Amino acid sequence: MRLARRAAAAPEPAEGLRAIGELRRRLDELEAERVDAALKAGCSWRTIADAIGVSRQAAHRKHAARVAAATKQASVAGQRLVIVGPARVAVVLARQEAAIAQSGRVGTEHLLTGLVRERDGIAAEALLKLGLTLDKVRHGAQASADMSRGEPETEDLTPPGWTPPSRLPFSRRGRQALEQSLREAVRLGDGELGVEHLLLALLRDGGSRAVQCLERLRVSPAMVEDEIGRMRLAAPDRGDKRIA
Repeated sequence: MRLARRAAAAPEPAEGLRAIGELRRRLDELEAERVDAALKAGCSWRTIADAIGVSRQAAHRKHAARVAAATKQASVAGQRLVIVGPARVAVVLARQEAAIAQSGRVGTEHLLTGLVRERDGIAAEALLKLGLTLDKVRHGAQASADMSRGEPETEDLTPPGWTPPSRLPFSRRGRQALEQSLREAVRLGDGELGVEHLLLALLRDGGSRAVQCLERLRVSPAMVEDEIGRMRLAAPDRGDKRIA
C-alpha cells in the first residue's frame, strides 16, 4: 500500500516510475507465493489462470518452470514415502511396453503407456478423459521414439537382446522422471507416491518422448495437470494420504 501511494502521489515522474517498478516486483513475488500455495492445495492451472485473469497457457508459461525448479530442490529426507501398488504396477507395465517395442531401455514414453494400462488410479482415468486410449498412446509413443532415435533419451549402452523385461534398465530421462515423482509427492504434501505423481513428473520434462507423445496427440502438459487437479479436488479421499 505504501508503494502504491508513493507511485500515485510522487511529485517527480521518475520517482513515480521507480515506485511502480518496485510495486510490480513485490506483486510478482506475492503472485508466485500464492500460485505455489494454490498448486500445493491441488488447484489446477485453469483455476489459477482464472483467478489472476490470464489464459491457462500464460499462467503455465510464467510459473511452471519456476515451480519445476523449486520442486527439484525439494528433499525427501525424513519423509516416509510409501510407493503404492498401482505405481509399482505401472512401472512393471512400462517395462513390458519397452519389451513390446523392442527397446533396450525403459523411456518416458513407456512410463506414459504403462500409466494408461494401469487402471487402478487417477492417472489412467485422467488420460482417458482427455481421449488418450492405449492404442493412441502406443502409436504416439512409437512415433516419438522413431523421430528421436539416438537422442539422449536412450544414450546409454543397450543391454543384450535376451534381457527379460523385468531387468530392462531405465533411460536417463526415465530415471529422472522416477526421481521427480518423489518431489511431486512432497510438493503436494502426500505421504504416498502414487500414479498421479509419476504422471506429473513426466510432464516436467518438456523435451521427453512422453511429452512429445502427448503433444502429437494434441494434449498439452497443462491439460493433463488440470485434469489431475480437478480429480484430486473432486475426490480428495481417492488421493494419497497426506504427510502429517
